[in-house]
Amino acid sequence: MSTRKGIEKNAHARNIVVKEGIHLTSVTRAGCNDSKPKILFYAEWISRMGFTPDALTQFLPEDGGAAYVLRNENIPSYSELLRETKEKGGALIHPIRFKHRESPCICVSGAAVRNAGLQYGDNLIALYEYGLIRMRKLPDDGSRVLNARIFGKWLEVLGFLPGEVLTVGSEPGLIACTLQENGQARAAELVKYAREKRLNLVQINKMQDNNNAPAFEIPPSRLEKAGFLPDEVFRAECGHGRIQLQKLDFVGLGF
Repeated sequence: MSTRKGIEKNAHARNIVVKEGIHLTSVTRAGCNDSKPKILFYAEWISRMGFTPDALTQFLPEDGGAAYVLRNENIPSYSELLRETKEKGGALIHPIRFKHRESPCICVSGAAVRNAGLQYGDNLIALYEYGLIRMRKLPDDGSRVLNARIFGKWLEVLGFLPGEVLTVGSEPGLIACTLQENGQARAAELVKYAREKRLNLVQINKMQDNNNAPAFEIPPSRLEKAGFLPDEVFRAECGHGRIQLQKLDFVGLGF
């Protein structure tokens, strides 16, 4: 498989848009037999932000991450821009458009990624606007970035399987999801428990269009009680049978 075909095949699995203007991805490898770290963006918003195949794009290392900057206009000298970019440890690239794909992809690999202090397996959160994509590495503490609709095969590892039941409680600044094993068999007991503790009972479903992955949604009343907005993204601390959601600290991430 060529590098380009490999990029196209894996793009959707590596990138998640959690909210307009916020995107999650991870550092991958340039190829099956190539250990060079790679950062790839493939999403419908790429063109809308100005990153089209004819657009010159500058990749620059930054503290805690990196940035893609659109440099398609007002360039007095390409050679001077190239020199400055290399001095900063970056790279000049053009987005790639694949056959039968409407959206282009942005990809950089190798030394420029290493110069940003990033390596294979690092998880990144990106804030994007027209002409600029800024990326920061997420902490290596097992936390995730989620919104109110929680889904994915990773939930199975934590015991959140389709058909199981969980309780959802909240207080200002915090939402706690707790798995209740054998919940269906304990329905009457859990209804009474949830009423006494003022919790919501939520059943885990499976996504027919995503390999039957587990999925559930935080009730709007819990978001309101925690002081969260319905379209907000959260930092999630996860363990077996538990998920806790808190506000995402963008300043702490270096944005």
